[in-house]
Amino acid sequence: MSKKVRDYENLANDILEKIGGKENIIKATRCATRLRLVLKTVPLNAVEEITELAGVITVVQSGGQFQVVIGPHVGEVYDYFVKLIDLDTVDVADQPKTSILNRIIATMSAVFAPFVYILAAAGILQGLLIIMKLINPSLQTTGAFKVFDFISWTPFTFLPILIAITAAKHFKTNQFIALACCAALVNPSWALMAAQIASGESIKFFGVSLSETTYTSTVLPAILLVWLLSYVQRFFEKILPEVIRSLFVPLFCMVIMVPLTLLIVGPLSNGAAVAIADGYNKLVEVAPPLAGALIGGFWQVAVIFGVHWGITPMCLANFEAYGRDSFQAFQTIAVIAQVGAVFGVFLKTRDKEMKKISLSAGITGLFGITEPAIYGVTLRLKRPFLIGCLAGAVGGLVASFFNTYYYAYAGLPGILTSVNALNSDNPSSFIGLMIGSAIALFGSIIAIQVFGTENKKIKTSK
Repeated sequence: MSKKVRDYENLANDILEKIGGKENIIKATRCATRLRLVLKTVPLNAVEEITELAGVITVVQSGGQFQVVIGPHVGEVYDYFVKLIDLDTVDVADQPKTSILNRIIATMSAVFAPFVYILAAAGILQGLLIIMKLINPSLQTTGAFKVFDFISWTPFTFLPILIAITAAKHFKTNQFIALACCAALVNPSWALMAAQIASGESIKFFGVSLSETTYTSTVLPAILLVWLLSYVQRFFEKILPEVIRSLFVPLFCMVIMVPLTLLIVGPLSNGAAVAIADGYNKLVEVAPPLAGALIGGFWQVAVIFGVHWGITPMCLANFEAYGRDSFQAFQTIAVIAQVGAVFGVFLKTRDKEMKKISLSAGITGLFGITEPAIYGVTLRLKRPFLIGCLAGAVGGLVASFFNTYYYAYAGLPGILTSVNALNSDNPSSFIGLMIGSAIALFGSIIAIQVFGTENKKIKTSK
């Protein structure tokens, strides 16, 4: 990991120069810690040269993306970077063909990364309200509690609208048309119609029965709507005369895409998300220790390759359908295990630079962001990363015996979101998470003191 940098504009310039300039860029996005680029070609030695830049933790090539891991300051670098490349004019004609899986992962990352902190903040607020309700149940009847409660649910209730903004940018379609279409999915009038259909009333659209599916807190229907919209919009822009295009393109897009989603796209995609969630839930039901060990042990491997965003729709589907999710609880244990590993390195090493890096990365990890810990410390030294994965697996396995779940969504699972496991009807949930987290945290720290690291260049105490 290179030295800390505050000249973000200079770093953006250096990265752009070493990847071959704006002409070599097909797409540029970012997530919580990474500058994610799709390049026409990767210049020789670009990975090594960018990794050596002050402020860059490492470079990862995964899913057809060239990912520059910067850490919490990626937003500042990205802001300068998009100004340099004039993002709206970047040509996508030469975009390379990648596998369907890679494209799905890239889409999930591009859609969720820009607003994940909004979901994280709402999740923390929900956790605080859970604590308040457990301490004093009468508080939930107060006006202040009710206001904070609906504030905490707002980003999830109108999630399709947030998705419309980022998905429209990703699929290069008009954001306002996408917003109008996705807003229709969460219109209270549709919620009322869906409730009438659910109660047995038949409501038809030109003779075709409408489904009772509702779309608050859903993910896939909005993403697929905007993806299809990008083709519909381009089609009408080509065939309509310019004089009427600005008025009739939005009109045709809305009257086609909203009914199409309500009739076909929405029910099918929402059903698919629920089916995936049910498949995972079946694993938890049949073999909870296996689920806990796998997620606790291997989640950070998914983070290495930047594919962790792909699981978001499943977690949200669980919260929407069942009001709880065990995956994020096990995720939390995996995160805490890596935090323990990096703090273990901090305690073990006598190298001043590594001490500074590991302390900083550990503090960042407490907030659910583990890339600085992984790339700057544990994966770099190898053994601490493996110890963290093993401790996470053991912690997840133990937590599974306590029926551990999250009862509020956590955008960035970590120590601060542990309160989301609190539930008066399932008190063992939080206990299990605390025991599993303690095993993961202290197991990693102690194991590193005993077994040390594999990197001979790092000085360690006797």
